[in-house]
Amino acid sequence: MSVCRRCGREIEWAQGESGRFGPLDLEPVFVIEGGGNDQFYTDENAVIVGRAARPEEESPELPVAFVPHWKTCGRG
Repeated sequence: MSVCRRCGREIEWAQGESGRFGPLDLEPVFVIEGGGNDQFYTDENAVIVGRAARPEEESPELPVAFVPHWKTCGRG
């Protein structure tokens, strides 16, 4: 685990399919695949495309993945 140099939040690093490492938020989200164009990363570092489920849409049947930190960084 690391800390973002810009906003100070804790992050994890994951290696993507391209071999490059990128920062991820620690809290996973439920993802509605195909419902948007955002990329999320699974525990296996696979990329899925969709959108984060709203609270009323969350369901155990949906995939769970991690948001790239650059999407949520408050930049201190």
